[in-house]
Amino acid sequence: MQSPATGSKRNISEIEQKFIVFSLGDEEYGLPVLQVHEIVRLSELIKVPHSREYFMGLMDIRGRVLPVIDLKKKLGIHLEDDAQKLDRAIILETAGRRVGLSVDKVSHVVRFAAEEIDSGPPTVKTVSTRFITGVGKYKDRFVVLMNLEHLFSDEELAELFHQ
Repeated sequence: MQSPATGSKRNISEIEQKFIVFSLGDEEYGLPVLQVHEIVRLSELIKVPHSREYFMGLMDIRGRVLPVIDLKKKLGIHLEDDAQKLDRAIILETAGRRVGLSVDKVSHVVRFAAEEIDSGPPTVKTVSTRFITGVGKYKDRFVVLMNLEHLFSDEELAELFHQ
């Protein structure tokens, strides 16, 4: 018979392998479900003068004001045809504060078994090792798996949440 502690460990392990898949241009990326609080439609943003290039503005989500970041710009992803309108924001928590990350599209949740995740080729690792945890294969496509806990430096966090 399985003890409750063993059963809950297995459940946590299963949750940790679930990723929310989203698009930046034609590429698909995944974030661990446990890092994501919610997904919202981008609404009217309040622009903030003299802010960093990747900072889109502030958004009111049920009475809570959150900074919204253009994830493509923050990660240095430059696309030739970048006319696609960003209309979704993934809300996640970093350094104890919530922030919105704008993405082109959020498509689905997928579960990868540990053996289905490759650490990725050296070229992927050089892009930004601290954000990329591996590459998962879903059907015929590759999904770059990310961990964005260290997306912002201490200085950037201070700017984003300066009161």
